[in-house]
Amino acid sequence: MLKLGIRVSSSSSSGRGHFERCLEIRRYINEKVFWFLDGESKFIKDKISKLDELYYENGKNTYDSLSKLMINNYLNCVLVDSYHINCKEIYSINNKIPIMAIIDNNIITKANIVVCPQPIKEPNIKGTKYLCGPKYAPISNKFASKDHKNKIKNKILISFGSYDSLGISLNAIKAVKNLVIDKSSSADVVITLAEESPIIDQVKDLIKNFSNFQLVLDSKNMEDIYKYCNIAIGAPGLSYLERMASGLPSLLIPQNKTHESLIDIWVKLGCGFRAENSINSIEKNLKFLLFNDKLRKELIKIGENLVDGKGAKRIANEIINMVKQND
Repeated sequence: MLKLGIRVSSSSSSGRGHFERCLEIRRYINEKVFWFLDGESKFIKDKISKLDELYYENGKNTYDSLSKLMINNYLNCVLVDSYHINCKEIYSINNKIPIMAIIDNNIITKANIVVCPQPIKEPNIKGTKYLCGPKYAPISNKFASKDHKNKIKNKILISFGSYDSLGISLNAIKAVKNLVIDKSSSADVVITLAEESPIIDQVKDLIKNFSNFQLVLDSKNMEDIYKYCNIAIGAPGLSYLERMASGLPSLLIPQNKTHESLIDIWVKLGCGFRAENSINSIEKNLKFLLFNDKLRKELIKIGENLVDGKGAKRIANEIINMVKQND
């Protein structure tokens, strides 16, 4: 029987993408799961199944509770999705237990299986199985829709994760406002953030006199937002994979150095369009994307072909098979 422990980043500064993709993988696991979080979170607690057990570690770098259950044989597999945890250390606690790690950048990770949903080249390292590329994007299949009849022209989504500590959303809002003010384009705009984002008051101040700008906090149905928007401005994280599956083309802006190289790859694949984190660059490239129907259609077609909404199921099956082979 599978006894899976999931150690996942859950602090607000890490964003919710780590938890959301682990939650999606968990949907394909029939047995009880043991969750290990950075600290208490009502948002996450409400989403976790009542059948599961929930443990709070003493900070984002620790895994004492996880170690205890591993040593006492309560677990026979561990899934780690946290940039703050050294998988090698967890692996050394009890090397009889197989480890899977989900990463986005540091591909050289000590684990039995390493999953990276980004389109990077798989290294050839003995003893580690790599599952790389958008085929393993752990998103809900509810996003995989090819029905675009509800798309509204010039309805723009601004989405840089739940936290957006860098405030890139603010530059995006200013860029769209410039287009609206100089009448280059009419637009309806949706901005998504979480309640704990540090930039909420700044966003509200920027859009207070613009009735066509809407701020949505802690959206429970992002698929509905994707359904009606026809362009998104965001980063190349989990939400970008959701948008590709939903047929929503994106203007991509990097939030860190890892994003820089990832955006280069997505652009070469033909499913992304780039801007820099400046009002002028966002405005210029957004305007080009708004008025280029052919480019948007190409971005949609390639993105939908790359992300099919079955990645979470594929990863769950790999976990199940990994445990079976280890028994």
